[in-house]
Amino acid sequence: MKNIYKTISRRLILSIMLLVSCVFFIGMSFGPEEAADKAPPPTVSETATQASEPTVSAPKTEPPPDGDVTDGPWASAHFLMDEYACDCAGDCDGWPAQMDPELLERIEALRMACGQPVIITSGVRCAARNEEVGGVAWSFHKKGMAADLYCPGMGIGDLAAQAQETGLNILPYYSSGYIHVELPLS
Repeated sequence: MKNIYKTISRRLILSIMLLVSCVFFIGMSFGPEEAADKAPPPTVSETATQASEPTVSAPKTEPPPDGDVTDGPWASAHFLMDEYACDCAGDCDGWPAQMDPELLERIEALRMACGQPVIITSGVRCAARNEEVGGVAWSFHKKGMAADLYCPGMGIGDLAAQAQETGLNILPYYSSGYIHVELPLS
């Protein structure tokens, strides 16, 4: 007799679990469809926004210390030459190589295409600074033919696409929030 009650109890519990599972899965299958039916279809711009990568915040920069020069020789309409100088700890005079004029023109064109400030985080580098930041031995930075930059408020993918349109080779660093741009080899 005990075995009959045990069998009935097990079957009852399994039946209840099966019923609850079915109700749960049926509820899950109808819920999202109803919400999707009520929402309007996404527009082209919404689809493009959803497909783009998440915006990474710009690298943290500190304001220049008191006495820093905020004017001087201009590389182009929006950039000072000092923005491209090597930022080593005194291993060079700041200019181990001259910046390539074509690179300066293309970065200015990128700035104009973005319609907002573009921040140069690294321009020309001496060998010591290049090694310090983990740059490759053949780095275009050492020849004045590359720069690292970002545009506050603009996604890295969007900035990279703009840079390619200006004829620059790019290497995006999504996790660090900047792109490397360089002149294509002729």
